[in-house]
Amino acid sequence: MKLRKHLLLTLLIAATVAALAMPLSGSASVAAQGDDDKPTVGLVMKSLGAEFFKNMEEGAIAHAEERGDLELIPLGTQTQEELDQQISLVENLTTQQVDAIVIAPMDSRALVPPLVVAMEAGIKVINIDVMLDQETMQEAGVNIPFLGPDNVEAAKMVGDVLADELGEGGKVIIIEGIPGALNAQQRKEGFVQAIDEGGLELLTSNTANWEIEEAFTVFSDLLTRYPDVQGVMAANDAMALGVVQAIDAAGLTGQIKVVGFDNDPSIRPLIAEGKVLATVEQFGSQQAALGIDAAMEAIDGKEFEEWVKTPVVLVTADNVDDADLMPAEEPTEQATVGLVMKSLGAEFFKNMEEGAIAHAEERGDVDLIPLGTQTQEELDQQISLVENLITQQVDAIVIAPMDSRALVPPLVDAMEAGIKVINIDVMLDQETMQEAGVNIPFLGPDNVEAAKMVGDVLADELGEGGKVIIIEGIPGALNAQQRKEGFVQAIDEGGLELLTSNTANWEIEEAFTVFSDLLTRYPDVQGVMAANDAMALGVVQAIDAAGLTGQIKVVGFDNDPSIRPLIAEGKVLATIDQFGSDMAALGIDAAMEAIDGKVFEDWVKTPTLLVTADNVEVE
Repeated sequence: MKLRKHLLLTLLIAATVAALAMPLSGSASVAAQGDDDKPTVGLVMKSLGAEFFKNMEEGAIAHAEERGDLELIPLGTQTQEELDQQISLVENLTTQQVDAIVIAPMDSRALVPPLVVAMEAGIKVINIDVMLDQETMQEAGVNIPFLGPDNVEAAKMVGDVLADELGEGGKVIIIEGIPGALNAQQRKEGFVQAIDEGGLELLTSNTANWEIEEAFTVFSDLLTRYPDVQGVMAANDAMALGVVQAIDAAGLTGQIKVVGFDNDPSIRPLIAEGKVLATVEQFGSQQAALGIDAAMEAIDGKEFEEWVKTPVVLVTADNVDDADLMPAEEPTEQATVGLVMKSLGAEFFKNMEEGAIAHAEERGDVDLIPLGTQTQEELDQQISLVENLITQQVDAIVIAPMDSRALVPPLVDAMEAGIKVINIDVMLDQETMQEAGVNIPFLGPDNVEAAKMVGDVLADELGEGGKVIIIEGIPGALNAQQRKEGFVQAIDEGGLELLTSNTANWEIEEAFTVFSDLLTRYPDVQGVMAANDAMALGVVQAIDAAGLTGQIKVVGFDNDPSIRPLIAEGKVLATIDQFGSDMAALGIDAAMEAIDGKVFEDWVKTPTLLVTADNVEVE
């Protein structure tokens, strides 16, 4: 995310104004009010003299202020024909190194090259209002997502109103937008479809380049050439307004029926009076807001389809006064996410399950299937859980794998079935994934760093020469290996003596048995580093059973509720909180974003916290 300074923005915007010799919609305050860590989004519109783009600008500014997490630079030209100036606006935003550009292009082909330059500079680009030309983008090797209406469908919709009013044989004229603009071409196409299906007669089709004054002049001339015209299809409301003015000036008020496109405020009274039959609302202000949201998501890694359709609504005398024309949103489909954990007999995973269920209920848009094994060693059972979720055709799987290698093949099967996979808690083996040709994102802690942190507490307590034992997790589990690595680093740096390192497979009972035996073999042991709190608890039980309470110092890992009283009593020096319940919640959020198209880095680090007697919370 690029940093922005108030002064730099002000100077650059001022330079743009000077270079183009025209008043740009500055809202420099929108850019200047944000702090430097916020991403900067440039909104490039067409003529800010047109009501449609004035409304777009106002809606965009209001939306950016409501979000509060971006700096918006809204820019536009003076007229609908200043193509070179719109290109310059894009070039200036590229020079400013904004994070994203949202653009309503004046020309579908000519804007592609400067936008490609912006993309090559690492700037995200979102296209709104008018779709950029597909062939030109293909030749340039880019794919810029489009958020906007179906202009053909919308123009046919409003054209059908005129066809129904005039009946078969009605004589009509089309007033087009700028011929090179794709939306102008598409709206003409929709009008022609309505003419053909309605059996109307098309007298002529002429451009007025989106402008009121030009439409007045053009249609005044056409009235003398086609005095029998009965209806007009104008490709925007500005031109519809110019047409109505020409009709009124010719003393033909109400005799020629007109339809427009955009639902500008100025056209609504004419609809209410009957001078205009209908227009189309394409929600320009919301379109810019959607573009800003998409830009922010693109900055965050989301990928979009080529065309995200935005709504259109036909506006007639029946609904012109309605305050809210936006169609009701379709109910969001619930996504099904399987959460695969290890032993639900372990407090860490009990807490993870509880946190995940609560988070899914709070979100309200996910059906969660929380699953786990009975013990930490039932690898085949965990693999079966994944296979069953594939059979159920869930949308995503969030997994804390029991084995970093053995879980990769069934997860590859899930991905091949179109299921998104998010890895939490224990990182899957990189080499195994590379061999399988997949990359599964990991959300989890740095186990080496965290284990060293808690190991350092024991080293400080015992001092150089202190004799310690490591109680490891399952040897095949990557987090067990990583925690042992962190412990060994603490031992080496602290000058401790490592007597032995044995596994207890994450389990309390096994840790009790293993450490009871080790006490007889190493009666001079002074400290224990246990790779989870369940094993730390088993070690403390063995120490108590041997009548050595308080004489051997212990550290653990996980911050299980059962270990906290022992920290408060001094039987355990420290543990690590890796926020298991939060980790599952983050995994669910990531899964939902992955379903929605977001791409993640290989490793999204989650936080850890050293817990000692100074900050332990005992329930």
